[in-house]
Amino acid sequence: MESGAFGPSGPFVPENQEWEMPIPFNETDTPPFPTEDLPGPLAAFVECLAESTQTPEEMAGILSLGVLATAFQSKFTVEITPDWREPLCLYCVAVAPPGERKSAVISALTKPIYEFEAEQRDLEAVEIAQNQTEKALLEKALEAAKNAAAKGKGNFSEKREEALELSAQLAQFQDMHPFRLLVDDVTPERLIDLMDRQDGCMTVCSAEGGLFDSLSGRYDKTANFDIYLKGHAGDAIVVDRIGRKANSIPNPRLTMLLTIQPEVLSGLMNNATFRGRGLCGRFLYAMCKSKVGHREISPLPIPDHVRAEYRAFVRRILSTQWSGTIRLSPDADEIRKEYQAYIEKRLGNEWENMRDWGGKVTGALVRIAALMHAAEVQGDPTEIPISPEVMAGATSVAEFLSAHAVAAYQVMGANEEYENARYLWGRIESSGQDEMSKRDLFRLCKGKFKRVEDMEPALQTLVTMGYVREVDLSTGGRPTKKLFFNPCDKRAKRDKMGA
Repeated sequence: MESGAFGPSGPFVPENQEWEMPIPFNETDTPPFPTEDLPGPLAAFVECLAESTQTPEEMAGILSLGVLATAFQSKFTVEITPDWREPLCLYCVAVAPPGERKSAVISALTKPIYEFEAEQRDLEAVEIAQNQTEKALLEKALEAAKNAAAKGKGNFSEKREEALELSAQLAQFQDMHPFRLLVDDVTPERLIDLMDRQDGCMTVCSAEGGLFDSLSGRYDKTANFDIYLKGHAGDAIVVDRIGRKANSIPNPRLTMLLTIQPEVLSGLMNNATFRGRGLCGRFLYAMCKSKVGHREISPLPIPDHVRAEYRAFVRRILSTQWSGTIRLSPDADEIRKEYQAYIEKRLGNEWENMRDWGGKVTGALVRIAALMHAAEVQGDPTEIPISPEVMAGATSVAEFLSAHAVAAYQVMGANEEYENARYLWGRIESSGQDEMSKRDLFRLCKGKFKRVEDMEPALQTLVTMGYVREVDLSTGGRPTKKLFFNPCDKRAKRDKMGA
């Protein structure tokens, strides 16, 4: 991989070069989902599902990653270094306004999972019933032995030994519970119980934003989301509650497939507790571009063979019997290191206000690479390391996620620099000038910024978005900086008003 392969870079553009339309505020330029990098049957289904439902491909694309995580989170971890391992769970969220057919997309993707889940419950129904009957008989036998010993019936020592033996059997008794992979509207307390019953694993799947109501205290009026923090990281969960069975989950793994409306995301971003404790930084966002008003009336349905191949693919990955630790090949690890170094530079610059997300993107990259590897490799995924080709594909997905995370943080007002940039451009427009010095711009915003240096991050955002060019001018002495303003945005607004 060549150095500088990530992100925009290029030569300085002089002020006399033709201007292009800047990126509109509230409309960050986000790339399409790299569907071609998904495993074959999954890629074909995502593409056809987007066409059939007339929805943006990024909606099905981001949720398809959650399908992979649902299948593999209980079976594998990925090792990056001897001291750094990641579970394979993901928090995937597609953000789209009402009327965007979110339910249809999430339903089509998860239908084979629900079918598999129901079949497994049917297969285990008799065994579970027998398991619970055996437990009930042990409990009754223990109660009878305790009563007999207490009332002095028969030989006390024998009854005592019988009661102790039965209590030991009950203490070691392994309860069986109906097989579950997916839940929808669930409280944090109930989710912990369900995960405890399913070897620590669960996927929350919802086409509504009710989960965030629950997170913020819909049921008990207090924010209670430790399970969502620890379930993503794989940190042990131990819960002791009065009058209820204790929960102990040494290796929790929680995945989320969510579709929400922009106002729900806004509430998430603006919740100081959520951001302060790192919840916002755990989600992988797709800011879906609306197709409403341009949708085909009679689109082609998903071809039968594509649907059948996707169903077979999901059943295969859900049924895999392999488990263990997935590792990176040396070449794949070099790609990881280069990408991590690139991300580190962004964290110190344009991602300064979304470090909570950027600090986790390398881990997400490797998780996604391991998921795609497990879905594609022939044989045991732990015996064959992740290839550089798979890692490169995962990097494309990570670049998509990075751009959409920037959009999520900016559009929802979570980025102070973005809001300050919007303010700056408003002041520039009100001045009616085509150019000015940085000092004059600072005076124009008197009271907003204490120092010129405080204005700099917002100004650089305007440069990046194409509203401003900062040019060094030679005056015979010390060079001075001049700011030139994009006239295209003003012309477009005038044309719109004239129309």
